[in-house]
Amino acid sequence: MRASLLVLCILPFAACSSSKAGHGGGGGSIDGLVSITVAPADQTLIIDGSTAATSAYTATGTFKDGHTADITSQVSFSLTAVGLGTFAGAAFTSNTDHGGFTQVNAVAGQLAGTTSLTLQMKQRYSDPGSMGLPADPGSQFGGTDTPSLAAQLVYPNDGVLVPPNLGKLEIHWKPAAGTSLFALSFNNAATDVTVYTVCTNPTGGGCIYTPDPLVWHWIAESNRGATPVHVTIRATDGQGGGVGTSNAVAVSFSYDDINGGLYYWTTSGSTGIMRFDFASTTQTTATQFIGTQLTGGTCVGCHALSRDGAKVVAEAGGQNDGRLLLLDVATQMPMVAFGSTPKSIFESWDPAAARYVGVYGDTGATDFGLMLFNGSNGAFLGDIAGTGTMANPADHPDWSLDGNHIAYVKVGTPGTNQRMWSGAIEMISAPDGMMWGAPQELVPSTPGKNHYYPSFAPDGSFVVYDESTCPAGKNTDGSCNADTDATATLWAVGTGMGAAPIDLAKCNAGGIADGNTTALTNSFPRWSPFVFQRTAETSASRLMWLTFSSTRNYGLHPIPPSAAPGGESPVGTLLWMVAVDPDQIAAGADGCYTAFALPFQDITTSNHIAQWTTKVVPPIGKPVTPIH
Repeated sequence: MRASLLVLCILPFAACSSSKAGHGGGGGSIDGLVSITVAPADQTLIIDGSTAATSAYTATGTFKDGHTADITSQVSFSLTAVGLGTFAGAAFTSNTDHGGFTQVNAVAGQLAGTTSLTLQMKQRYSDPGSMGLPADPGSQFGGTDTPSLAAQLVYPNDGVLVPPNLGKLEIHWKPAAGTSLFALSFNNAATDVTVYTVCTNPTGGGCIYTPDPLVWHWIAESNRGATPVHVTIRATDGQGGGVGTSNAVAVSFSYDDINGGLYYWTTSGSTGIMRFDFASTTQTTATQFIGTQLTGGTCVGCHALSRDGAKVVAEAGGQNDGRLLLLDVATQMPMVAFGSTPKSIFESWDPAAARYVGVYGDTGATDFGLMLFNGSNGAFLGDIAGTGTMANPADHPDWSLDGNHIAYVKVGTPGTNQRMWSGAIEMISAPDGMMWGAPQELVPSTPGKNHYYPSFAPDGSFVVYDESTCPAGKNTDGSCNADTDATATLWAVGTGMGAAPIDLAKCNAGGIADGNTTALTNSFPRWSPFVFQRTAETSASRLMWLTFSSTRNYGLHPIPPSAAPGGESPVGTLLWMVAVDPDQIAAGADGCYTAFALPFQDITTSNHIAQWTTKVVPPIGKPVTPIH
């Protein structure tokens, strides 16, 4: 499924001219005309504060007999990106809320001439949350270049790509001694925005700034689907002294907004399942969806949402338990009594939400393969032959969006469904989603390694999974049992025969605040169910979004405590999100960008398993209570 896209007219078709806002007086066919040249060519105009950019355009026609003539009054002028401004005849006036990149089109009948236009958004802005700023803070940055006063930018990390509707992206820096006034600059061809601020949110020995909605709009909308914005910080003492300039980080924005709902599990603080609606224009904090109120006080953890967001199946009680809560999302009422369905630990839904697949290889197990259950009452429908034995149980199933494939783990050395070793990734297929064929091995069992948590990309062309590494000479150890393993890293493998695994090094890489640490527990990957666009070019700019949990540093924020029993994980995990180029994966390359922390999660808790739905189904008559 593809996200909703802004549909633009593609020249030179004459039909496009009929829908242009603010077009000129011409646009009809001109006898003998063979081409149109638009001037000024490829210009950059500046939107300075609230002052619009303006320009007068001309169109020159070349005719069959070779002569040229001014045809400005006979063509229709327009922009490809209509939200950037309007034409009155040949006179262009920009809007003033954001800049961007576009084409100027001059149309006469079936012919069009085009030239590029860059609108640079220039703003100088005093952060309203910064108390004690000078009346003219920009005047304090004329001092000499002083490297010893340079701040260190520590978040976001260089090369990050975010959706324009993320709403906020914190900026963290460590200031040099003696500096108290800062100028945050966002620069590229379409952006010249500077925000003056003080250290309004001191954290972890540094400062954190979050752009307010106005600043975010200037930056994100000016660069939707465009080239990176370079973020730097200049620092001074506020008394006209020397000025230090930080390192730069590049931040890019996708062309498409992201949509869909995200449900995740928190294991400390307000224990339960939380959710966030990316389509909401008002929600800024994840809200609690399920606590322990429907399970008699038993902790609700691993969960699976139907793709349409209507049903959830959630495990309660942890390993060796297997009791399930089968819930109608709209009513927030159990579809059957809690714990009355056959046992399962990890589940995944078919696309129609009619069935879910589960596994149970723990205490009292009698069926060690993939098991199918009725999605309305949890009744056992049968197992899938050949997918598991007592010696090699099936684990961690994931059902593809087209309904024709299930990826799962073939356990090498059993422990419990939560903790096992030497896993291989296998896949079964059924053209009709009913008659399943023999298992196909995607990733083999490897001595000293464990492979687990497979997750189908939205188009089904590849699977992302986890790999963790045991200590030298061991195949079983607490550090490689698929349960918050510090060495867990993300890999991709195509679903065709003989595909080679791809190390997603850029997904796995830590940030500036992590230093040389590589053991970052990059675990439990899950995909947004849509395919999006990176740029406006629909033919070659696909983008997918992946979430995972990690113990990596969220800039200057402290890492949350762990709630893992027995102290296996000394620290907790937060949820991270990363853009992935599927066409790079198809070419055998690492398609990841740089990851960012989901800004709406409670960062004082340990958060896991971010499951996606195409939409959030609101509760009927029940308000959602924010968790602070």
